[in-house]
Amino acid sequence: MDAPAQIHRPRLAWLWVVGGFLFQALPAAIREEALPVALKNIGISNARITQVVAILGLAVAVKILWAPLMPLTGPTRRFILIAQACLLLALLGLATLVGQASQSTVLILGTLTLISVLSAGHDYALDGYFVSSLDDQGRAQHSGLLSFASKTGQVIAGPGLIWWAGHQMSQDVPASAAWQAALLVAIGVGTLAWVANQYAFRREPALPSNTSSFGERLTGMGVALRDMLRDPRFPALLGLIFFYRASEIHMARVLPLFAISQASEGGLALGNETYALLRIPTAILGLALGGLFGSFVVTNRGLAKSLMPLGVLMHLPLLGIAWLAANPQVSLTTISVLFFIEYFAYGAGVCALLLAMMKLAAGDEAATRYALLSTIALVASYLPGLWAGALAQQLGYAHYFLFAVALALPGLLAAHWGRRAFSEN
Repeated sequence: MDAPAQIHRPRLAWLWVVGGFLFQALPAAIREEALPVALKNIGISNARITQVVAILGLAVAVKILWAPLMPLTGPTRRFILIAQACLLLALLGLATLVGQASQSTVLILGTLTLISVLSAGHDYALDGYFVSSLDDQGRAQHSGLLSFASKTGQVIAGPGLIWWAGHQMSQDVPASAAWQAALLVAIGVGTLAWVANQYAFRREPALPSNTSSFGERLTGMGVALRDMLRDPRFPALLGLIFFYRASEIHMARVLPLFAISQASEGGLALGNETYALLRIPTAILGLALGGLFGSFVVTNRGLAKSLMPLGVLMHLPLLGIAWLAANPQVSLTTISVLFFIEYFAYGAGVCALLLAMMKLAAGDEAATRYALLSTIALVASYLPGLWAGALAQQLGYAHYFLFAVALALPGLLAAHWGRRAFSEN
């Protein structure tokens, strides 16, 4: 009797890319967007807010330390799902603490730190799996979806939670209960993403398992990292990581505070609900279309030829933000258009940077190599937070954003260097 034919189900890479990177964005958005607004609402200074967010963000840089531990759970896909389950439980614990009448600042900050450390392990595993399980063409094809999912998750857990908490507070709901309800929304979205990842990962082809000992893994990691550091493209990529989006990073650390600050402080005085409603459509549409556009450009022109034009596109909208800071008394329509252009350009530009990092990380120990690069990128992203708020207070919003615009020059020089380094001619 003939054996039954084996049924090969089609791979659903698009589903775990969307579900995985949407989930990945939730803890980061809570830390980067919802937390600053919550602290601003209770009167914390800009300098202290950006410092707290920077310290919590730098805690994510421990992701490289997860490298030798991850294989202990088996396949990478299993580690990703376990990390997501642990993050959901930690977020539930945070919601419980926030909802208590007598809140413990120490416990809340400790839980936020735990979430940062757990998300570091999750980011390491998911980023590495994306790099190692897809080839160059597959990564280029899915990079637009990656950007869309990541930024959609960021909008849901950032402006989405800000709006929901603000809406609840406008109906005389206590702030603690309002933010607890907002966190429960994020947990619900994360649970749906986790279920989608469970389903999609079952369709993934089996990858070679790592049967080496702990010591052998450490040695292999060391060799892979050494080879990457010796790669002639590494200095150029380092320049891209620190300077290609430096102006955007400085802008992003202060823009939410500028939006909700009172007019007497030089801000837009939008209020939580108005600010969130303004950002949700502009960020979703702008980042989604920008990410898809950046992916299209890189796929058709190649990475090297895309860095400079996408870099120019990414920096131009900063002039609009600087103008807005000097002329804050404008219509919501004008603010919406400037926000949309900013997000579209950023989504397109950051797509090129991510693909450059993935290109250098590809190969043996891809997860470890990418973890090092993303750790460096995290430091480059959060380090400015240690001084951004204080600098904005000293210069004023208008002059601070002009300073951010000036940072476009080293960013474009880094793009020129990167084009030469990643040229395949």
